[in-house]
Amino acid sequence: MAATTTGKKQQTVQKNSDTTIKFGTKTFLVTQEEKISYLLLALIIFLVVLIRSKFLLIPYERDEGGYSYYGKLLLSGKIPYKDFYEQKLPGIFYFYAMMISIFGSSVKEMHTGFIFLNIATILLLFFASKRLFTPFTGLITAVTFALVSLTPNLSGFTIQAEHGVAFFSSLGIYLYTLVRVNKKWYWYVLMGLALGSAFMVKTTGLFVMFWGGLILVIDFVFSKERVVKELLRQVFFYCLGAISVVAFLLITIYVKGSFNDLVFWVYNIPKYYVNRISYEDGVKYFGYSRDAIVMNYKFLWVHSVLALALCLIRSIDLRTKLFVFSLAILSFLTIVPGYYFYGHYWIQLIPGMAMLSGITYYCVMSLLKNGFNIASPNLKYVYIAVFSVFVLMHLNKQRSYYFSPNYDLILRQVYGNNPFPETMEIAKYLNSVAKPEDQVAVFGSEPELFIYMNKISPTRHVFFSTIVASIPEHKQFQREFVRDIEKVKPKYFVFYRHSVSLLVQANVDQYVFEWANKYLAENYKVIGVVDMPDNTLRSIYKYGVEAAAYQPTAQNVIYIFEKKS
Repeated sequence: MAATTTGKKQQTVQKNSDTTIKFGTKTFLVTQEEKISYLLLALIIFLVVLIRSKFLLIPYERDEGGYSYYGKLLLSGKIPYKDFYEQKLPGIFYFYAMMISIFGSSVKEMHTGFIFLNIATILLLFFASKRLFTPFTGLITAVTFALVSLTPNLSGFTIQAEHGVAFFSSLGIYLYTLVRVNKKWYWYVLMGLALGSAFMVKTTGLFVMFWGGLILVIDFVFSKERVVKELLRQVFFYCLGAISVVAFLLITIYVKGSFNDLVFWVYNIPKYYVNRISYEDGVKYFGYSRDAIVMNYKFLWVHSVLALALCLIRSIDLRTKLFVFSLAILSFLTIVPGYYFYGHYWIQLIPGMAMLSGITYYCVMSLLKNGFNIASPNLKYVYIAVFSVFVLMHLNKQRSYYFSPNYDLILRQVYGNNPFPETMEIAKYLNSVAKPEDQVAVFGSEPELFIYMNKISPTRHVFFSTIVASIPEHKQFQREFVRDIEKVKPKYFVFYRHSVSLLVQANVDQYVFEWANKYLAENYKVIGVVDMPDNTLRSIYKYGVEAAAYQPTAQNVIYIFEKKS
């Protein structure tokens, strides 16, 4: 009897702490749990802005620099796969073009744009998880994504395309929550559009697009009235949305007259890269990548993985179990193709991983209530308090990275001796001596230089690695590269004598190197040298007279040439 009285008192306190809000003709009840969730969500968003604003000027790595450059070319009227190319579907070009058109193309502007993109993703995941489960489930989902998406070893501080995949995936998951409540046809179309966009930004988004269709089938199986006609209607409109975005972009490329070029770059060329890495090596690469990524984020990853075990308990319904495992498996598959397991690939699975983290909380609460008959409303607050303590401990441990980032140190730790900080320094020097009309050529795979200098490459081969790759067309590409340079006669020439930037594969034609040695000796003089000793944080920079007399000691060296007068 006493226990019953206590329960009534707790319910009375709970009701008194709830708030009723009128909006027009509708009345909304905001519970105490929701109010706390909104408050903590606002704090985590403020924290994300504070942290990410520390990375506004961090140098690009070559991929994000290349994608930004392509987006800028697209906005200037250049034709994809003809004037520039990438072994990816056209959605990636239009995604970056959209970001540039809204926020601008400079490093600071693009990083600012991706802060807004990250916040939008956090909000979508919060409301999706809140609608599917509870407000605190949404809060834990949002916090997990906010922090894990900052992981340095998965390039969390960058503007990589995978952040776009994460956004569209999260948008698709949120629209799915609307589909469950409102069966209107347009919600299915919008859900398909969102997940189809994830696929068009990166082909691995195909797995989350497939998840969207699969979850509709799972819901149909558990519906009270299993009308096949209704399922076909839902799947039709979902596929219509997904196919629409794919068809629209492909038709756009066809109208521009570069569809055959798309087939060449997106289908023919990648065939030479398939099966380069064995399954055994792939397992090793996965282990290396996983350990580096999870290293300082173990609590959040363990908390997420626990959902896979906890959702197997009897108190969790089968529908939720299938939701969890389908999302987990298909999110994981986004990083598998090719067995490369590059750090930035993992950004694509974080929305699913964050949802699992929230579901861990939901499963624990369900187990306590249904398995152990412990229904105290205060337990959820205890759980959030303990979770918050672990988050604060994590922030304290990573405070140097989050609040006082050393760009050179971070880039070295994540990308090794790649010339990413050096390229920004070279751009600063060239911007100080070059005139607006002066053109610059790059012998290497560093397209980010053109973003820093607001220049257009004299050749479409901004990724030099393509013309020294083991593909049949590489000889043709080398000669095209040479013709482009000789036609323009650029004022400045940046030569990366760097193994990774050049990425020369075995048994390829050496024509372009023989040409470069002769052409530069006859027409250019050295005005800058960047010496890059291994295992050092800061390279050695020499300009002008000092550069001409300097003898590099490192294996990796960058030379800056100026055309002889």
